[in-house]
Amino acid sequence: MKRSSLTPLGVLMATLAAGAVQAADLTEVANAAWDYDGTWRADRKTWEAEQETLVQGRAALLPTIDASYGRYRNDRTIEDADVDLEYDSETTAVTLTQPLFRLDAFYGYKEAKAFTSVAQANFYQSRQDFVLRVAQGYFGVLRAWDTLVSAQAEEKAIRRQLDQTNERFEVGLVPNTDVEEAQAAYDLTRVNLIVAQQEFEIARDQLETLTGRQWETLSELRQDLPMAGPQPAEMSAWIDKAAYQNPQILAAEYSAKAAGFTADRQFGAMLPRVQLVGSYTHEHTDPDSGSANLGGGTTGSTGITPDNHGTQVGIEVSMPLFRGGGLNSQRKQAALQADAAQQQYEQAIRDISQQARTAYRTVEADSLRVQAREQAIRSARSALDATQAGYEVGTRNVVDVLNAQQALYAAQRDYANARYDYILDSLNLKAAAGELDVEQLVAVNEWLSNQETLDLYNPDLEGQSEEQIPTPR
Repeated sequence: MKRSSLTPLGVLMATLAAGAVQAADLTEVANAAWDYDGTWRADRKTWEAEQETLVQGRAALLPTIDASYGRYRNDRTIEDADVDLEYDSETTAVTLTQPLFRLDAFYGYKEAKAFTSVAQANFYQSRQDFVLRVAQGYFGVLRAWDTLVSAQAEEKAIRRQLDQTNERFEVGLVPNTDVEEAQAAYDLTRVNLIVAQQEFEIARDQLETLTGRQWETLSELRQDLPMAGPQPAEMSAWIDKAAYQNPQILAAEYSAKAAGFTADRQFGAMLPRVQLVGSYTHEHTDPDSGSANLGGGTTGSTGITPDNHGTQVGIEVSMPLFRGGGLNSQRKQAALQADAAQQQYEQAIRDISQQARTAYRTVEADSLRVQAREQAIRSARSALDATQAGYEVGTRNVVDVLNAQQALYAAQRDYANARYDYILDSLNLKAAAGELDVEQLVAVNEWLSNQETLDLYNPDLEGQSEEQIPTPR
């Protein structure tokens, strides 16, 4: 997984510069979301913060230098000399310590490296989630629009059928029950239209919340799309990819390694520590700053000298002998947690492999479903024509016509949904394989049309819905 961690969407920006279009497309929306989406920005800052774990883990192996300074007011009594002293003193000390043998610090460093790798894997997962959010937001608007157009077309068709039924009823060609059936069907389509309008506006608002911008127009999907199924076509290839580069598996793997190093570190805490120590101390005393009651003694007998300094260099060895059983308990606890983390890693491999398998089968089925839904539209349109012809000659009733109309528009919605499902499920498959990145949006962006655009605030709902109403043969 050799990837750039915080590189902006340079590829996407280059794509925009090479071939800009009037309507916003997926890459432009992604670039806006890159800089605005709070979840993604927080994930990036979290990743940067967790890189400091490695620096902190390495620090225990490196030299430490401490400095101290103190100024004191002293009151000293020398009983044998019958002397009472009051004076000021200053002490300055510098101490350098270099670990020579600290097994706990060594494994603490390896533990920090493993935790940094966990953070890296989690960041890759966050980036995949970002790509999915952008795609879901963009295509969520287009999906809601297609549903709205279909609902508007169905409402128009049922309303015309209701008008025709009323006219037939007025001349005595149909009973009142036909009028009631048509009215009930029309009322239902009105409800569906209201819901579709609401869902379109919600999807539009969600996209603006994701990107922080109000979009006037979006590019729509091309009619002809390469929806032939997963590539490569072998399921095993996708499962193999998921097993070694899925971010969740990598995070579980490095978490297990980190837990193992934690156990080693707790064991190392029970062993001796050897370190090189060097110090320099300077003490300055001002015996004239206070007062002295010498009694029978003299100033020289106090042993106070104005300045003292000294250095020390040596090896220190320390080892905890007994701390109430706490160290051994921590060692046992860390070892058990390491075993648990290993089990979680193995389970993650099984779970992600199953996710990849499921995602592969879903995309494979989506490809067939798109073809089947397209054929279903043609069949539903033919069935509607036949039903309307039968209604004209009296062999079918209005309920049959209404059902045939509703079946046609349901087929149209199912076809549109199948296309969007294929796109999003394909991205989910790539995410399961651990290869979903911002560059994937560039490839999907090629599926958008340069001519067909959606005006989000003044859409041609009447015109597009009219095109979906079949012309009687």
